[in-house]
Amino acid sequence: MIDADNLRIMAAISSVVGSGLLAWRVKRILDALTLVAGAHEVNIQQLMPNHQGDIYNLGNSTAHVERAKGTWLLVIGFLLLAASGALNFWAVML
Repeated sequence: MIDADNLRIMAAISSVVGSGLLAWRVKRILDALTLVAGAHEVNIQQLMPNHQGDIYNLGNSTAHVERAKGTWLLVIGFLLLAASGALNFWAVML
């Protein structure tokens, strides 16, 4: 039989894993957006009339965002956090 202590342990594990997944996904999304924003800034600066030097083509940078956009790990992370709350609630009710 599952007792309150085991439920709290499962809730803690679920919370840690869910939070870790969410943090990892958010970090990847922010890295991709930072890359795209930097490329956009460089492209804008190269269009200025006083720009001197080489011009770099930083096209297709949105492909990085598309790769980072996957949502299944975000959904799993949120589900694990919800499960953690449900397990803690169940443990309190015992």
